[in-house]
Amino acid sequence: MGVDDRYTYPGSGGVLRNQLGITSHDLLDEAMNDFATLGWAVMSLEPVPITFDFSYLCQIHHRLLGDIVGDEVVGHWAGQIRNGAAPLGAMGTGIPYAIESFMQSGLDDVFGQLKQKNYLTNLDQQGFFSALAEIWGYLTQIHPFRDGNTRSQTAFCDRLAVNAGHPVDWLNIDVNELREKRLQAITNSSHLARYLETFALPTKES
Repeated sequence: MGVDDRYTYPGSGGVLRNQLGITSHDLLDEAMNDFATLGWAVMSLEPVPITFDFSYLCQIHHRLLGDIVGDEVVGHWAGQIRNGAAPLGAMGTGIPYAIESFMQSGLDDVFGQLKQKNYLTNLDQQGFFSALAEIWGYLTQIHPFRDGNTRSQTAFCDRLAVNAGHPVDWLNIDVNELREKRLQAITNSSHLARYLETFALPTKES
């Protein structure tokens, strides 16, 4: 069970307040997956953006989960940086996420790096996935939203990969193995880089 904070129903063991009134961890997770999957499917048909900044990640988070997370009590927080949440960590691992007072400086750093690297364009396949894994490991550690980080970051990385000419076959990626590699990437991104590269889709140039 999770920890209750201002985002959850009191005494629920960490069930997020939501617009459907769901009070079961499992049912809410399924519903969030359904909303996120639909939102991502729509996004995948749209042109990729010019700029991949934190504002864009927030837009993705809101598009995927804005119709389900939050309520009139806690507010509709999709796309907003977490504030007043209980100390968070990767469940079952002991790995802590960034405390709220350090999140903004971390976000400035990681998205500054991404911009400096021209959003990972003009890289060969190996170079792209190496850089992507490093960025994703950093984002995983920051964990900017109360929930929905994996869903929104995966969609963000998908758009980033398409823009850079290195699309990924997400449908065949095992979500549990991806989670393990992402958490490893907080300290060593090489495993995530190799894992993602094995799911690189062929492009017109390849």
